[in-house]
Amino acid sequence: MNNKMQLITCVLLFVFTQTTVKSENPFKSIPVTVKTYENDTVLLPCYIDETETKLRVRWYKDSQLLGDSHAPHELLPPRVRMHNNYSLQVDSLQASDTADYTCEIIRPEPWGPIRQTHSIEVQYSPTVKTIPEDGFLEVRKGELVDIGCETTGTPAPIVDWRKNGEPMALLEHRSRIRFRAEHRLLAGVYECVVNNGVGEPVKAAITVIIQDAPVVSAERSSVHTAVGLRAALAARVLFAVPPARTHWYRDGRPVHTDDRIVQMVRDNVHQLIFRTVRKHDLGNYTFRAENNLGMSDLTFRLTGVPNVASFKVDAALNKPTATSFTLIWEVDSYSTIIEYNLWLRPYYGRLATPEPDAFTTEPPANHWSKIVVPGDSSDGPIHSAIYTVRGLTPTTVYEAIVTSRNRFGWSKPSAILHFATEPGGIQRAEQNPQHLIIQTLRQS
Repeated sequence: MNNKMQLITCVLLFVFTQTTVKSENPFKSIPVTVKTYENDTVLLPCYIDETETKLRVRWYKDSQLLGDSHAPHELLPPRVRMHNNYSLQVDSLQASDTADYTCEIIRPEPWGPIRQTHSIEVQYSPTVKTIPEDGFLEVRKGELVDIGCETTGTPAPIVDWRKNGEPMALLEHRSRIRFRAEHRLLAGVYECVVNNGVGEPVKAAITVIIQDAPVVSAERSSVHTAVGLRAALAARVLFAVPPARTHWYRDGRPVHTDDRIVQMVRDNVHQLIFRTVRKHDLGNYTFRAENNLGMSDLTFRLTGVPNVASFKVDAALNKPTATSFTLIWEVDSYSTIIEYNLWLRPYYGRLATPEPDAFTTEPPANHWSKIVVPGDSSDGPIHSAIYTVRGLTPTTVYEAIVTSRNRFGWSKPSAILHFATEPGGIQRAEQNPQHLIIQTLRQS
């Protein structure tokens, strides 16, 4: 009896083992991931071992049922068909076809269904949408700026940024930029460049406006003129968001305009024009630009004093020697120049200060010395002067500045001119250049 039971048990185990081995994995295909492009065709395999029984096969797109081999009357979606060998074919691929596709085999009892999943990645060129959608953001100074570019595309696109056409040095690719609007110069056109290697990169721009107080500038704050001439004060509004209200003032009071004094605005340049200058027009003026975030002022001077003189450098005319040098300068003045002050000193490579020398504790020896040079009788507007300085030290560098005076007052100092004397012997009478310069001053 025991031998009989053992024989039956062995037969059952053999049958069960054989059936299990045959039914454990009937797939002959392997999972695949297909990366391809729009309008292509993809064939997804579902090859199975049919030596046992006729199996039932279903295909799913993600969790959506596409087709059933036992229900052929149910139509598959457009562009999708199932072959007799249970393979699934998708034609004319679109971006929406990117998904996981699962082949499910329904087996008879006692075995449950088994599945094999494939993937389709339809690669397509990127698209981009700005944040905010209208591509425009306006904030106040100090507020948070939050801009970005939402992208689509397969493979996943990377995003680079430019500001006003120049690449931005970011630590990583990012689709979003956030920063505090601490300065008006952070405003501009921010452009994201989106690329995934499929087709051409696409771009989108976001204009960021930062509200702040006005910023103004002027090329000349002192305007030289004369009675009877035309003159203009000009201020440029470099920045004003919101737009600025502008005014001209004279001694704190608004300037009264008429046919002779007019205001003109062009390309953000605000001009106060005097068609015919009168003596009482000379003085100080203020241009003011203001909005609800602040104001900015510029001070102008309409004056008859000479403009700043400029030295002329010409080796043939300067005639440098060991102990002399001829200086030439020009100045604009609509009135006669009464006199010039010519200032000279040796140049030691640093400015003289009233403080003791930090290294020698000796007071500086290169104080300015003044020479008074007579003016001319010309009415201008261009006045030229030439003066030969004598008693200089050979092989020495000097620096010079000059100021000019007419009946309205003194001009501002000129730019410093550096010049050098020629090498040569030092005559006894010329060993004290400061003394000789002072003598020239007294004789003048």
